[in-house]
Amino acid sequence: MKKILILILTMMSVAILPAATLSGLIKDVKTNKVLEFANIAVYEKDSETIKTGTMSGIDGIFRVFNVPAGNYYLVITYMGYEQKQFDGVTLNGKNVDVGTIMLNPETLKMGNVIVEAEKPAVTYRIDKRVIDASQFLSAKGGTAVEILENVPSVDVDIEGNVSLRGNSNFTVMIDGRPSVLEPQDALESIPAAAVENIEIMTNASAKYEAEGGAGIINIVTKRDKRIGITGLASINAGTNNLGGNVLLNYTNTKITAYISLDYSKRNFTGESYVDRILYSPDTTAEFISTGDRNHGRGGWGIRGGLDWFITKNDVAGITFNYGPRSSLGSSTTAYEIIYKDPVSNAVFNTYDYTSYENSTRGGSRYSIKMDYTHTFPAKIVENNTNRSKGAGQSGHGPGGPSGAAQSIDKKNNTKHQIKFDVSYSNWNMDEKSFTYLVDAFGDTTEGQKTTEIGPSNSIRGNLEYTLPIDKKSNFEAGLNGKFNWKRDGNDMCYYDPLIGDFGEPIEQFSNLTNYKQNTFSGYALYSADFGLFGIQPGVRAEYTYREIDSDAADSTYVIDRLHIFPTLHMSLQLPANIQLMGSYTRRISRPRGWQLEPFYSWWDAYNIRVGNPALAPEMTDSYDFSVQKSFGKNFISLDAFYKRTTDKIERIQTVYEDDVILNTYENVGVDRSTGIEVMSNLNIYSWWMMNISGRLYHYRVAGELYEESFDESSYNYSARMRNTFVLKDTRLQVGLSYRSKTATAQGTSSGGLMTDLGVRQDFFDGVLSATLQVRDIFGTGFRQYEVTTPTYYTYSEFNRDAPIISLDLSLKINNYKKQQNGNGFESDDFNSEDGGEY
Repeated sequence: MKKILILILTMMSVAILPAATLSGLIKDVKTNKVLEFANIAVYEKDSETIKTGTMSGIDGIFRVFNVPAGNYYLVITYMGYEQKQFDGVTLNGKNVDVGTIMLNPETLKMGNVIVEAEKPAVTYRIDKRVIDASQFLSAKGGTAVEILENVPSVDVDIEGNVSLRGNSNFTVMIDGRPSVLEPQDALESIPAAAVENIEIMTNASAKYEAEGGAGIINIVTKRDKRIGITGLASINAGTNNLGGNVLLNYTNTKITAYISLDYSKRNFTGESYVDRILYSPDTTAEFISTGDRNHGRGGWGIRGGLDWFITKNDVAGITFNYGPRSSLGSSTTAYEIIYKDPVSNAVFNTYDYTSYENSTRGGSRYSIKMDYTHTFPAKIVENNTNRSKGAGQSGHGPGGPSGAAQSIDKKNNTKHQIKFDVSYSNWNMDEKSFTYLVDAFGDTTEGQKTTEIGPSNSIRGNLEYTLPIDKKSNFEAGLNGKFNWKRDGNDMCYYDPLIGDFGEPIEQFSNLTNYKQNTFSGYALYSADFGLFGIQPGVRAEYTYREIDSDAADSTYVIDRLHIFPTLHMSLQLPANIQLMGSYTRRISRPRGWQLEPFYSWWDAYNIRVGNPALAPEMTDSYDFSVQKSFGKNFISLDAFYKRTTDKIERIQTVYEDDVILNTYENVGVDRSTGIEVMSNLNIYSWWMMNISGRLYHYRVAGELYEESFDESSYNYSARMRNTFVLKDTRLQVGLSYRSKTATAQGTSSGGLMTDLGVRQDFFDGVLSATLQVRDIFGTGFRQYEVTTPTYYTYSEFNRDAPIISLDLSLKINNYKKQQNGNGFESDDFNSEDGGEY
């Protein structure tokens, strides 16, 4: 009877104990990086039934609320990592922090060989998607553009033009700082071998500059921060391309230094077909042209940097970048010109011409940046959380044994920091183009030569402050200043058949233009966790002063505006490993420099262009809602999005003069995009991983153009599938992508279907690897445009010569095994994340 009474009293005492919170931190054992959205299942001891569970947050921390008193064990799963069981968790009414749980990357045993399993190519955070660049074999030896060909939300046409959810107005950042180059130029200047991962932010928080209505693409470059000397060297060659890259890192307890050199020469060839019809009251003129196109890019670059760890709380850094880059273009186009009677359609005249076009664009650019980071000492707090001893844990925190002790509070990993950086960049860019028109007898009848010379400069400064308010909330604020100025000198000459050369510059088309754009901004951001709910409101203010003064314009064009950009991000963790996310942002797309140039330049004998200095910036309101669900090692996400842009900028075509089309830019009205996006990572077998993504959206653009109203819309869709097979030291990857037709203000544009193949073979435990890539295997990639107006119609088709084959050889230098420091300890935990940029 006494034993029964004791048992009853014990059960009653356990039952009346309050429920507690169970927390911890999930990290990668090799990189020491936190793992987001890992699955944590809580089991009662000696039971196989899940009691409760959750997912780790964006900081790797998990919290399981309202866990009854008792004995438990945890099972942690994460795609690409080994499942881990964590035993010995006891709750007795007090909150328990189990500390840091380290996960090992999953390995596969194939025969006598053990290889590391494939990690997911795409992972989600509250305000971004992170793309693991190493997962895309078909991008080896290429640039960041080739990596983006495989990324959900991103479209790349056959000429390498990048768009984000169908919009080309995005911002490119390199290691968290906006590039001074045009987005396309920036992406094409970064070797794929130098890219660690790519972050896609369709709805960026207020911390980031509001430029880029479609969002932000952040390129995170490779840096090895382990003690000692490490590096990576690669060389690639293939169809009309040759390149190489060398990256060396040196790290000790006081400094981290690196230097990178790269060289590339790439050439793309293809064919074009254009059918253009001009309507006038007395004549219908049709221009049918076929031709060969050649487009190449090349150059070399050197980048380097040094981080100095002055104290354990202070880091100073300096980085630099220098290199000449150029692009070359040429084409030979045969024209058949047919003049018809508009009523009877009878042909009354025909001409045959051949047009030759050559262009060069490029120059040297350099930049230098200095930064400083101070981390305030962490406050010593009374830690009353019990740390349960589990598998792989010592049971001791930094302050000693578990229980009431003096220790660093581990609940909030955000550092109390202040950062400052200042940078300067310069680009001396020259551009030349030549156009000749040769008749059927081989005589040059006319031609144009255009030159544009001018340096561009930029100075920017940033100040950022981060304050952990308490265990579950943070405050961030910052100030930014940008000063951009540029001077363009433009000349144009006509070909004179009498002298057989180009004449003197024509005053009408020769001018000098000065640009100045200064932007001042500040932001504030608050983030907090309320149980399973997380919220991050923010606001950013940007003041812009832009001035364009040109000989080609009658007046100075000035924009003097203040814009406010609110942002809101929310997340909610639900049972069954479901994560909900929602966000709203307001963004701006300022006109590109070449869209503002008020002078004329010839593309070919029948196309001329001019910018529009009166363009207003686009303003975009963007809403996004997503659901993510994990099924063991499988993952699926569903995104719904809506974007509305005012003062939409589009390229517009009109008749310039006899048989010549003028290309310019206008604010045409309002566009809207409403759609859904699906992405899944599936582990079919241990040796077969499949990634499938698709997008379906309705696009509508409406407004007024040259006093004529228009309203165009289309349903657009795209799909991608990539299969990865792991066979001992061999990786095989097959990818398929498709992009449909979409509406424009004056017609439509179309994408195409492409198939890629990549095979990588590792040698000497991965020290040396060879990768063979075949892009656009069946030559099915193309680009089509259709333009319809009351005065003319144009159909254009461009095809690229394919397939494109390349072989890449990569050598790892001293980093195929863990490095050790002078004390003999493995240095994986050494982290200099507060250093400079690449």
